[in-house]
Amino acid sequence: MTNLVFPLVSKILSLLVLVGAGVVLVKTKLLKKEDSIALSKISVFLLSPCVIVSSFSMKVDGKAGQSLLLCFFYAILANFLFLFLGTLLRKPLHLSPVEEMSMEYTNCGNFVLPIVASVLGEEYLLYVSAYITVYNLLVWTHGIHLFQGKEEQHKEEQCKEKQSEEKQSEEKQSEEKQSEKEQSRGGQKQNPFLKILFNPNILAILFGVFLFFTKVSLPAPISFAISDLGKMIGPISMLITGIILGSMSFKKILSYRRIYMVTAFRLLFFPFIYLLLISVLSRIDGFLDNPVLFLVTFLSAMAPTAANVSQFAILYGKEEEYASCINIFTTLCTIISMPILVYLSGVILK
Repeated sequence: MTNLVFPLVSKILSLLVLVGAGVVLVKTKLLKKEDSIALSKISVFLLSPCVIVSSFSMKVDGKAGQSLLLCFFYAILANFLFLFLGTLLRKPLHLSPVEEMSMEYTNCGNFVLPIVASVLGEEYLLYVSAYITVYNLLVWTHGIHLFQGKEEQHKEEQCKEKQSEEKQSEEKQSEEKQSEKEQSRGGQKQNPFLKILFNPNILAILFGVFLFFTKVSLPAPISFAISDLGKMIGPISMLITGIILGSMSFKKILSYRRIYMVTAFRLLFFPFIYLLLISVLSRIDGFLDNPVLFLVTFLSAMAPTAANVSQFAILYGKEEEYASCINIFTTLCTIISMPILVYLSGVILK
């Protein structure tokens, strides 16, 4: 696997060129920072579901099916390890939801798919879908819950304070109206769960699983359209990063002191702990017969912070700038961290 270091560096540099293109578009005033909102919505709610459906639509034989199941195990192990480590560090490091999500979730689709296709070959894209599926199930359930949790608690505390003040000053009629409002709010508390359940990405996973097990083929025009849209996710994601980077000072990014801590955990410590765990489990017969399959998952595990974190921040208006800075900084740092980890994996798993 050490021989893949230079092709990997070349592909990462090409993705960073796309980031530079986004910066140029902003600096030449052809685009504004606000334009990233529309692109984020397209990426999250259209391109990402297309990637999921397209990955499950690939035809596989018996051997490929077994390899896919093994990749699912690798992916589940990686994601739950990262969630465990993030939860473990939450209180000692006083992590905000954005910081914790940035450590736990990786840009496994937008960033990794172009790299795998270029460095390993398009036939390995199917195995990336294992990590993407596990990632999407978690990010659209645990991730959103984590992201919205503290915000909802803060709003509830503010509502309680306002209600106590209103009770002292308002008459009984106003109190009745307020109770009606509270009941309507209480009914709305179920909405976040329903939004998660009927999110296009979750629906895409369910639809993809249906296609995979029933072996139903979509009509050719629809299949081609979904595939073409899915291929856009890498360039669009890098352009979004570039647009945001072009609208802020690089000094501003470096001014966040905790960004170095978050980056170190996301790009180095978390994936390295995962690598050590795999090296221990590799003693089990058949667990690591094909190191390239593990590399597909490992590339996803060592990727920069998930674009969804900054996109959620844009959509929900919470720590938007900080989340974007983490995404940009970790993306730029992968030019150093990824080749190092790939080299180490080749040495440790010999």
